[in-house]
Amino acid sequence: MRIKRGRVLASRELTCQSLHVTPNGDAIKAIRTAKQLSIRELALRTGLNRGYLSRLERGLIAHPGEGKVALIATAMQVSTSAITHKETPT
Repeated sequence: MRIKRGRVLASRELTCQSLHVTPNGDAIKAIRTAKQLSIRELALRTGLNRGYLSRLERGLIAHPGEGKVALIATAMQVSTSAITHKETPT
């Protein structure tokens, strides 16, 4: 079976654009502090930069991608829905 490149690309773009993951910085910080994790410890667990995590908690990074959000959720042992808002584009 042969798939045309344009159709596959269009399908991927539609999938990526249909759902945006918006981190809830307040929730990330609240859960992190409740679990007595410093930003440094969370950075070590996720492999993400401390500055990046700080900006994420302060709401300065709007769409980090589901992969990074999943790393953070896994490191804090919570579901991704606990630390995100999911919204569809208008």
